[in-house]
Amino acid sequence: MGPITDEYKLTYAANVALVVQQTDSRFEDTFTYRPGLKGRQMQLLDLIGKTDIIVDGARGGDTPNIDNQTEPVWIRPRQTEWGKIIEKEDWIKALTDYQSEYVQSAGAAMKRGPDKAIYIPALFGPRVIGADGGATAAWAGSTVAKEVGSSDGATDTGMNVKKLVRGIRLLQAADVDIDTEQLFAPMNAQQIEDLYNDITYVNKDYRSKAVLEEKQVREILNVKIIPTENMPDYDSTHYTSALYCKSGMHWGEFSPLDINIGPAVGKKFRPQIYMERWLGATRSEDAKVVKIVTKK
Repeated sequence: MGPITDEYKLTYAANVALVVQQTDSRFEDTFTYRPGLKGRQMQLLDLIGKTDIIVDGARGGDTPNIDNQTEPVWIRPRQTEWGKIIEKEDWIKALTDYQSEYVQSAGAAMKRGPDKAIYIPALFGPRVIGADGGATAAWAGSTVAKEVGSSDGATDTGMNVKKLVRGIRLLQAADVDIDTEQLFAPMNAQQIEDLYNDITYVNKDYRSKAVLEEKQVREILNVKIIPTENMPDYDSTHYTSALYCKSGMHWGEFSPLDINIGPAVGKKFRPQIYMERWLGATRSEDAKVVKIVTKK
């Protein structure tokens, strides 16, 4: 069988790129995109602390020079990769057929893989901070307790409207302007079902404020629901969800998707597909990410 020509390589790369374009990441669009990233790590932004005005300053006094506390936030690249050995009798179809598993699975993996490996860990993982990016800070935000929504205030509950209302209140208490924020909440199938049942049978007053489709809650209280089974458990008997602002989460590419095809020397020179992409994600402000704990 003849060699793999550049034409086949270009066809495969174009097919995978199309799959990547047409495959939805559930988290990518809920984070703020940051262009122009490069290097081993890069300063993303400088957080500037709150300051107060001076009212009725002393007549003839000095011009105010109010100190600002700043905190540099950094983002580090993470490598994502995918590879596959192709049997010789399969390689023409594998490289040129848009519907082949080598095209479809590769594109889907490179697009959706970062949801679990990059974006979700950034919600509650440590942030890289400091003047030179040499320090880390653990998440120190607010938590909606597992008992919120129970009639006695002491019994663990699943996902419910009151937990989301409490999460919104915690954002407001941290001076987050929720009227100008895009809010998101990742939930697994059990949490979405619990929320649907709560809206349908318990907190019926919120039904008109929810977007429901085929027993799925898509949006409520201007919070868009992200279906996912990849959020880590809180513990053995509780799930974790989050309520976060798009402006508090960030992502960017350090190196775009790169696709290579060539003979694998250690595999009898079978054609091998290899693709690589470098990207990173981080949280800028703990106050904009609330943890929600629900009963399993």
